[in-house]
Amino acid sequence: SKDVHRLDAIVVSATRTGIPMFDAPQSVTVITGEEIMASPFERVEDIVRSVPGMYNFRHYSLQTNGIVSPLKMRGVGSNRILLLVDGVPQNDNFNNAIAWVAWGHIPKETIERIEIVRGPSSSLYGSEGLGGVIHIITKKPKIRRRTSIRGEAGTADTYGVFGFHSQKIDEFGFMVAGGYEESDGFYMTERPESYNIKRDREAGKVLGKATYDLTPTSDLSFTALYYDHETGKGREFFYDELTLDQYWMNYSRKGDAVDLKGLVYLNRADKTAFQDTAKDNYTSLLRKEKMPSTTWGADIQGTVPFRSWAKLTLGAAYKQATWDYDDDYVASTRDVGAEGEQQFISPFANVDFRFLDESLIVNLGVRYDWIETSDGANRDSQASAGKPAYNNKYDSETEGSISPKLGIAWHPTDKTTIRASGGKGFRAPSLFELYKVHVRGGGTYYREANPDLDPEEIWSYDVGAEHFLLNNLWGRLTFYQSFAEDYIGDRLIGTSTFASGTKTRYEYKLDNISDVDIYGIEAELQCYPVKDLTLFANYTYNISTIDKDENNPDLEGNYLPNDPRHNVHFGFRYQNPKLVTVSLAANYYADIYYDNENTLETEDYWTVDVAISRKFFDHATLYVNAENIFNEEYPIFKSLSRSDTIAPGAIYTCGVKFEF
Repeated sequence: SKDVHRLDAIVVSATRTGIPMFDAPQSVTVITGEEIMASPFERVEDIVRSVPGMYNFRHYSLQTNGIVSPLKMRGVGSNRILLLVDGVPQNDNFNNAIAWVAWGHIPKETIERIEIVRGPSSSLYGSEGLGGVIHIITKKPKIRRRTSIRGEAGTADTYGVFGFHSQKIDEFGFMVAGGYEESDGFYMTERPESYNIKRDREAGKVLGKATYDLTPTSDLSFTALYYDHETGKGREFFYDELTLDQYWMNYSRKGDAVDLKGLVYLNRADKTAFQDTAKDNYTSLLRKEKMPSTTWGADIQGTVPFRSWAKLTLGAAYKQATWDYDDDYVASTRDVGAEGEQQFISPFANVDFRFLDESLIVNLGVRYDWIETSDGANRDSQASAGKPAYNNKYDSETEGSISPKLGIAWHPTDKTTIRASGGKGFRAPSLFELYKVHVRGGGTYYREANPDLDPEEIWSYDVGAEHFLLNNLWGRLTFYQSFAEDYIGDRLIGTSTFASGTKTRYEYKLDNISDVDIYGIEAELQCYPVKDLTLFANYTYNISTIDKDENNPDLEGNYLPNDPRHNVHFGFRYQNPKLVTVSLAANYYADIYYDNENTLETEDYWTVDVAISRKFFDHATLYVNAENIFNEEYPIFKSLSRSDTIAPGAIYTCGVKFEF
């Protein structure tokens, strides 16, 4: 029989150790490297958009919304989904969310697979793992040499060139990949003003990896990444620049008595946001927000099979983040800035039991995160927006969070799994949220920082079953429910006018929304009717509401923004290298609000994405990618203070790839 769901696929993200996906205590999806290359997308945020329970509200991310992360997983999103690359946390502690990285900093060719674990994962990975984990695992060089070059061109004068090389010689292996792309971009404002321009972009990236097999059962790898982009946001003097350089080293050893894993990493980012001003109708540069940051950490774990039916994993993680924010005003000596430091010390344990001839798997996990926030400060030497000048320094604060987890998977037959899991997730307030006063929209959006924010917490459980039918049809049904406390979000505290009464300023303050309730159902089907063809469909019904808000009871019962009640994905993949490879995914979303007050709503909408490729003469492949082929111009971002941001419509790309 054909295994349409990779019954024996080994995943590491659900328990920190290798486990068959069929045995995983949580709902897991794996996207293989073959599927990734067949996708019409370059960026991970788009590649995962058709995963059950996932919602991505935008296409072509670098030219849409600036820094709000586009992903929701089971009603939990923004910076509440943890992104890992080879175990290295990527979540941005210095901004609203990790979308500054644009989810595209890892070259597509280097990705071995993407593992998506739904549900809280703080017992394994600590802060940010409220909604789940997206884990990018890069390839290891193999003995067979692989080299490829591809170039492409498309809508909006978009051009790109990408290269890849991988080889292993004896115990040594190396891999290098990179790419460069640029685009004139799109108009993405529903009612463009005279100052609106296309949202252009320019981006480059290089990843290099070296490996060495110390013994037949142990290896060492070192990876370096460089990424740089400049992204326009619809006005001449309103754009972002970002440079990343990251380094990490992984060690792995399998032994009879103990398996060891070690990780050391350094992530550096240099970010600049260029801001214009409404005073001259956005025709000049007002200031440059500079945000250099450094994060480094280490992670070590050991796994011991202390019984034939049980294994224990013990480990600890450390992370330190340092952030410095400075506003450089072009025409004045005004001094605006903020700074801070956070460190995490986090021991963890995970135990896996197998009973009844391994038909019953019980997984227990717990992690304690000690968090210290220090050297916090913010300042503004000049009164602005009706606010006085300030120079604040804040005392060090410590927090502690215990994150437990329990998961059970039972196989009543060899084709059926019934599972249940429950646990806690949390997210520590970022340095950005604690100390940064945030001004956007030429002053129409003003948000105060809040150094007294509490960590966000969520308790979640799910129950479900998956089963193989007729040997080529697989289905899974899951019910989930979450109870969140102290969600951090914007609270509208007032409005005022400026620019001689022609502009309205909406004033917000970051705050903890007391309680949020989430529940929903995921239904999945996957079928392999004939050779080379896979059909898939999934539906998510999700309800995310504000259950209790002590400061604004009027919000109670309202839906959370950017979170559709109905979420449908379906499509097919046909992969025949001798004939053609076609990948099609359709996405449908309904019942979406864009604000906590539920005053901004959109109609339901569809998007359909297609990728077609054909190989010629063993070494050349022609491909066509089409995003949003029915030209849906749905809202990406709605606001009371300015015109809506809309999707750019259909996007087409044609390319050729040469392999050697």
